[in-house]
Amino acid sequence: MAQSNVYSLNIVGYCNVPTRGGYNFQSNPLNNGNNNATTLYPNPSPDGGASNGPRDGDNIQKWTGASWNVTVFDALTDDTTTGYTDVSGANARPAPVLASGEGYLYFNNNGSNVTTFVGDVRIGTNNLAMPVRSTPYAIGSMLPLTGSITSLGFTNINNGDHGPLDGCSFQSLRVTPAGLISGFDVSVWDSLTDDTTTGFTDVSGANMKPVPQVTIGQGFFFVNQSIDGAFTWKQVLNVGP
Repeated sequence: MAQSNVYSLNIVGYCNVPTRGGYNFQSNPLNNGNNNATTLYPNPSPDGGASNGPRDGDNIQKWTGASWNVTVFDALTDDTTTGYTDVSGANARPAPVLASGEGYLYFNNNGSNVTTFVGDVRIGTNNLAMPVRSTPYAIGSMLPLTGSITSLGFTNINNGDHGPLDGCSFQSLRVTPAGLISGFDVSVWDSLTDDTTTGFTDVSGANMKPVPQVTIGQGFFFVNQSIDGAFTWKQVLNVGP
């Protein structure tokens, strides 16, 4: 019987992302249709809207560049027909769309659990352009990858004078044992070996820091202060022979 190699044009899978009680900085690692919260974070009422869903009281906070836009899960049809309200609980809101490469805060009001993302891996070339600005971008890996921020596509090779990311910063969420935000851990790119052998310092530039690590489904802040201008985060995954 004749045989031939068969190559899939897509990769379907799932990712289990630990979600602590309280605040989590997350990012959607897969592509699932419209990528809205109803698909990614199901919250069905057990009796068609008369009782709470398992995520009621949780919320998603999307970064606008200056503040957080908060949407609260609410499966009760007496409150809303969309499944979401604002923080007052009075106004129905549409499901947030959690796009490729976007980071957001997820506040888990129902205790530690695991979020299972299901969908397609974003094969091919994935680009996220970020012009220079003083306010941070809330982002996350467009592919379901874990590793150092360098291995995920933020390379900073010194050209003899500076690296393209020198002066930019990576900021990961810090939380208390109770899950409340206590601040952000900031690492600044620095390609000068006189300053650091890891390629990162603290904000003072005086103390070396380790290379930041990123887990699957993790969101973080990136501040682009590069003298080279806009930075495009490029992640490539090709399939086939």
